[in-house]
Amino acid sequence: MGEHSYVTAVGADGRYFEDQHGTPLLVFGDSPWAGPVRWSPPQAEHYFANREAHGFNASIVSLIGSRANGGPGDDGRTHDGILPFVGGDVTRWNEPYWQRVDELVRAACAHGNTLFLYPIDGWTVSTVFRGAAPEDAHRFGVMVAERYARFPNIVWMTGGDHFPHDVTGRHDSPPEHDARFEQVLRGIRSTGDTRLFSIQLGYPASVSTDSPMWEPHVDFNFVYTYLPTYRAVLDGHARDRRPALLMEANYEGENNLPGTPVTDDEVLRRQMGWALTSGSPGYFYGSDDWELPPGWETRLDTPAVGQLGRMREFFAALPWWELAPVEPGEVIVAGRGEPVGSDAEVGVMADDHVTAARTGDTLVAYVPTARTLTVDPATLAQPPTARWVDAADATAPPVEARLDPPGAVTTPGRNAADGEDWLLVLRLRS
Repeated sequence: MGEHSYVTAVGADGRYFEDQHGTPLLVFGDSPWAGPVRWSPPQAEHYFANREAHGFNASIVSLIGSRANGGPGDDGRTHDGILPFVGGDVTRWNEPYWQRVDELVRAACAHGNTLFLYPIDGWTVSTVFRGAAPEDAHRFGVMVAERYARFPNIVWMTGGDHFPHDVTGRHDSPPEHDARFEQVLRGIRSTGDTRLFSIQLGYPASVSTDSPMWEPHVDFNFVYTYLPTYRAVLDGHARDRRPALLMEANYEGENNLPGTPVTDDEVLRRQMGWALTSGSPGYFYGSDDWELPPGWETRLDTPAVGQLGRMREFFAALPWWELAPVEPGEVIVAGRGEPVGSDAEVGVMADDHVTAARTGDTLVAYVPTARTLTVDPATLAQPPTARWVDAADATAPPVEARLDPPGAVTTPGRNAADGEDWLLVLRLRS
């Protein structure tokens, strides 16, 4: 375990995460929600070994299954029929189920993977936990925290497509859901467990602190959006000194915003590029295999996974934890396009805004489509240094960016995936 890093704390400036050694940790996650009930121990080992090889260091998983979160049934059973509880009582644990979960957590730990773990979620709250009294939910939280106290690779989560009554707009979730979530969290905290916690609210876009009742409890903002990702990340980043982590956007092979195309490699690159240049301390990928249907093992190594992994490597080589969003008109004075408004429901491919962030004397911009940008020459170090990084192959040698005297710079054509999105890197005056 010593060679691996896990998400354990929020960094000193409140914008990023640190590992157990106090080192900034760029989160790169996947979303195998149904893993605990769909995997055998060898399959869990295969999954985490594969993800480690691709650079992933985090996963979203639900501790208990239901049909809505990818499980085979609403009683929490595994794919081979092992139930989590005896007689449906959430305080009477069926040991074989929990031994299997132990193996999964151990496999994740061995491969440097932090589990963003939902003991209770927005789907099990109305199925497995439907009859749980407040004291039972509290006791369940105590039991979970005590059993997994020895593992360093857990971040606590709750919610999921959750629409509490104190958020304007939709109010689909009854108050008793929040009450059960809170009791589980209070049970965890009553053991002295201080591991990070957050809640996932609802679609098409939300940030955890949208909910006044949950704002005091969350250590970071779960950013959730099916829209151009920079908008929700920037909104979360502007609120306070909490990490605004993009944890769910459109999944590969899916799209949950009506009237928009199925998510392909370019959509995924946009989501990640926009997020990392808007203040997110990482990015979570997801695919249509989140329910882990038969054959999921053969679909782990998609071209998109390779592209996103190389983009992670590019950002990881920077002092990324210092990246701060750059306002429109600052440094890049023309060509960025208009950002979408907070209330606009448009698809990822219907927007082409350029996002940018700065760390020290380096600016990184994500440019989603072909265009000419204008850079303020007075902001550049001398002699001017600029380069284009291929968003589809971000570890390949960069392309020199030619700046004319007024500061105009044009994208260099098609990238390695035949797209037009690039990362522009500028050296600025200190």
